Amino acid sequence: MEIDKNKECVIRTTEEIVADIPYRYVLINLFIHPRYGLFLAMRGGWWLRGLLVLFLISCLGGGLKTFSVLPTLMSDAREVVTFLSDELGDLRFRNGRIIWKDSAELPLTGHLSRLRVDVWEADSAEARKQLLRGPEKSGIVVLPDRVDYWAGGAPGGEELHVVSILPSKMIVALEQNARNGLTSGGFTKQQLRDYVQAVCLLLFPVLSLVYCLTMFGTILLFGVFFSLLLRLRNAGGKFRHAMGMALHCCMAPFLTTVVYHVFIPNLGRFENVFGIVFLVYVLFMIVEDRWFRAEEKQVWGL
Repeated sequence: MEIDKNKECVIRTTEEIVADIPYRYVLINLFIHPRYGLFLAMRGGWWLRGLLVLFLISCLGGGLKTFSVLPTLMSDAREVVTFLSDELGDLRFRNGRIIWKDSAELPLTGHLSRLRVDVWEADSAEARKQLLRGPEKSGIVVLPDRVDYWAGGAPGGEELHVVSILPSKMIVALEQNARNGLTSGGFTKQQLRDYVQAVCLLLFPVLSLVYCLTMFGTILLFGVFFSLLLRLRNAGGKFRHAMGMALHCCMAPFLTTVVYHVFIPNLGRFENVFGIVFLVYVLFMIVEDRWFRAEEKQVWGL
């Protein structure tokens, strides 16, 4: 009974000491000495602070990722617009449909630097199957009533992912705006290039939010799963301590993965890279703990 009281007293004293330590020291130790940083995070039970820091890293990662992909997106959009304008002339909207000034033999196909562009009179399942047989992995399909973006699945497979980037309702809205804002009621080549570039710039907050929430959701899933493992391993501890340690354990691998994901995007999927970095981080923490214990035994002659 006396031993249990002493144990509770030691734990309470440790938590009081940890509470007086500046939080920035904990964050610094997570990158330099994970063993100490995670010990302080576990004793402090700062799961809410850990959640906030992870969200801030997600916001940073979402912004950086958008900055890295936006120039490519704008370049691809200008290239697509230039091809369509050169082949089909000025763009007009009439009765909710896309009308081109010049006539051309359809279907029309263009193989650009990164995308394939197809202009069809009507959609068909057979025509979509032909998209997968080309060298491109993604492209744009322009139909009279909408514009679709497509991307192939696994190499050699028959799966095709299609997203409508300009549905019919948006075409109706663009038709009304063109009547009010353009004297000709349509878009010339330069006007269309400028308009598409402006739309791409307006997508910055949307893309940043999407990347941010995707990263944050992935990390949060890892953190919750890891905290449950810690809770099962230490049945007598508090869940907020396990949650705090798990979330803080994700910080350094998360920031490292963001750097890789932004500057080396072809390295792999975000969750796969994070899993590898997280495993390396945990192994480094285990090795550091063993070094510390060996040094402690040597000092005390154990």
